[in-house]
Amino acid sequence: MTSCLFVHVRRRVQQLIFGLLLLAMAAPTLAENPAQGKADANAPYIGLILPLNAHTFRQPAEAVKQGFLAAAKVLPGAPAVRVYPTSDKVSDILATYQLALSNGARVIVGPLTKNAVAALAESDITLVPTLALSVPDTEVAHPNLYLFGLSLDAETRQLAQLIAHEGRHSLIIISSANSLGKRLDATFSDEWQHLGGEITEQISLMASTDLNALHERVATLQPDAIFLATNAQEARRVRPYLFETIPLYATSQVFGGGSDAQRNIDLGGVRFLDMPWLLQPAHPAVMVYPHAEHALGMDVDGERLYAMGIDAFRLAQLFFRGEMPAGGNILDGVTGQISLGANHQFTRELTTAEFQADVAVVLDHAKP
Repeated sequence: MTSCLFVHVRRRVQQLIFGLLLLAMAAPTLAENPAQGKADANAPYIGLILPLNAHTFRQPAEAVKQGFLAAAKVLPGAPAVRVYPTSDKVSDILATYQLALSNGARVIVGPLTKNAVAALAESDITLVPTLALSVPDTEVAHPNLYLFGLSLDAETRQLAQLIAHEGRHSLIIISSANSLGKRLDATFSDEWQHLGGEITEQISLMASTDLNALHERVATLQPDAIFLATNAQEARRVRPYLFETIPLYATSQVFGGGSDAQRNIDLGGVRFLDMPWLLQPAHPAVMVYPHAEHALGMDVDGERLYAMGIDAFRLAQLFFRGEMPAGGNILDGVTGQISLGANHQFTRELTTAEFQADVAVVLDHAKP
């Protein structure tokens, strides 16, 4: 009997030790706050939940994290930050959210993926202001849940508003024959027609498309403008066959950053939208923050996520201090002019630019 009891106790001790080891491995990273030194374990803080342990999302999550921590180091009196790495499993993310709450988080930033944000919205655990870093396809509503992200759909709708603002009425849409092209086409068409615009023709650009025939078709239709619902590579392919006299528009998908200047020359005259972080490096709101370390090997999409991390921290700090305005223009952000819209969703007014020779030139007068 005594021997059995001894074995039982030994097993319980081993289980407890194993449990403590798991907790230690799962413990969040404490980011050092330059204004306060090491974060006090009992002090309120901002919790950052990112899928840093998920292979698919590790790189974008790292870019967001680096931008977030860069802003925390720069801004005076910034609150402490704890980073909580997760997988991309919803159950893991929700459990980590509850862990951040139990550890005293005053504000939580994340999740990063749409499905995790949707699951969080359906739960009843968002007890503190939470800034989700993605906008789900379905509408979400919760008093403590706010949405902030780099929504391509929102950008495409803003581009339609810009074209209407510039006095165009009829246009042709030339789109890639892939999921991106179809998405841009559908979102733009919906907004353009809502604004009272006319779509003269929708042309799907394929490898077999006769570009000389496309040129003749555009000459016949003579639209007020052309929307290129394509990436940069396909925009370069079709641009030489389009007229200099017809205004061309595209989304940020055609801009590869300043380092892509040699190829940007093929996009002369194309107007597009993007964030100040990439278009206005000398802007006072941009110059404050360091750019991503070259060692991170970020492409232009990584730079956009890094910039999103900067603005995410700035918004989280407003929540932390109880200074979040009810609406209107809230932040002169590095990702755009940020306002709080309906359903707790932050919107970004992007910067308009045009390719002139090999340079993307900001058009200050162009406002949607």
